[in-house]
Amino acid sequence: MKKKVLIVCKGHQNIAGAQLYLKQISTLFPRHEYEIHFAFSRKDGTRVFDEISRECTVYQWEYDWRHLSAIASFIKGFEIFRKIRPDLVIFNGSEDKILYPVWAACLGGAGRRVMVIHWAQSANGLPAFRKKPGHTLPRPSFYSIKTRLLRGLSLCTLNRIVFVNNGTRKAYVKLYKIPAKRCSTIYNGIEPEAFSSMKSRREEFRRMLGVRDDECMALATGNLTEVKGYKYLISAVADLVNKGVAVKCFIAGQGELEHNLNKQIQKMRLEDSVKLLGYRDDVPALLGAADIFCMPSLSEALGYSLLEALAAGVPVVASRVGGIPEVITHGKEGFLVPAKNVSELCMAIQQLVSNPELRKKMSSQALATVSGRFSVGKMLSESGDLFFNELQHSR
Repeated sequence: MKKKVLIVCKGHQNIAGAQLYLKQISTLFPRHEYEIHFAFSRKDGTRVFDEISRECTVYQWEYDWRHLSAIASFIKGFEIFRKIRPDLVIFNGSEDKILYPVWAACLGGAGRRVMVIHWAQSANGLPAFRKKPGHTLPRPSFYSIKTRLLRGLSLCTLNRIVFVNNGTRKAYVKLYKIPAKRCSTIYNGIEPEAFSSMKSRREEFRRMLGVRDDECMALATGNLTEVKGYKYLISAVADLVNKGVAVKCFIAGQGELEHNLNKQIQKMRLEDSVKLLGYRDDVPALLGAADIFCMPSLSEALGYSLLEALAAGVPVVASRVGGIPEVITHGKEGFLVPAKNVSELCMAIQQLVSNPELRKKMSSQALATVSGRFSVGKMLSESGDLFFNELQHSR
């Protein structure tokens, strides 16, 4: 009889990194030995959803616990788990989004339960307790204590918890008193070959984007949200332009801040220096054309976009937050700067613009780093060992 695996993802299948991860781990389970099911919190027609739905059973499961529909959502999840009776459940997301699905799995008769925490990292390495978007509680309160208790209880029902960086793992073990033996760090992984080959289209894309031979191209990729820190990048480019530095900056992504960022660009008269490209499915080619990759995030676990930049051999300027320092060593693959610090961000970019030899040296180091520590083969090997070990202990 085939073993049953249910992969649950909370509403992030429209994020490129999450799409890639789901697709990667689904390849671990041969279809002649395993029955694979997916549960998404919404169907939004993404490429990965279309691919998965052709070969796996997919359930739509809305679970927004802030509203009165929470009871109905819980019952829906309970019914899914009772129907499938999975031997292994792999939760993907942040622990605050998966709290109640974890309890639904427990009561619904699921077997082994593993959570992969992707998006819970805050700037100081600890999970953020929020009352509303953009407001992190700085001191103990009834809300934060209650939330911490609920999260801790839910996390303790899991058999294993996987983190994408060591900082988050250590913070969770300390904060929630989770047994360290239940927690593992498995870095995200990519295929470097898919990005290194794009250098052949470098001149083509630079011409298409309007980048002159004497200009440096800075690139940032990711959703246009507050946590990505793009307003600080735009301000840094404004300072560079005022200094006469030959640089053009492109931001590939879409999101809620598109209007605000466009207004900032217009207000600073940067229409010729900063371009919002919207959603792009040719990011590898864009990276092949870029001279510098910028990640001015306020919070970051370990994004695929950072690994993609390294795989393309692009020097990085990034915030010293979350899991980024576990990937980038200051002065080797790029530069690390304090989050929200426009002047430091500006100086780091300027240093790379003015020093082609340094960019070349950092490019070589970037390729060596991603090949040695962040390959998809390494990630899948470690993930497979963990998942199959849990399946051996299932009922």
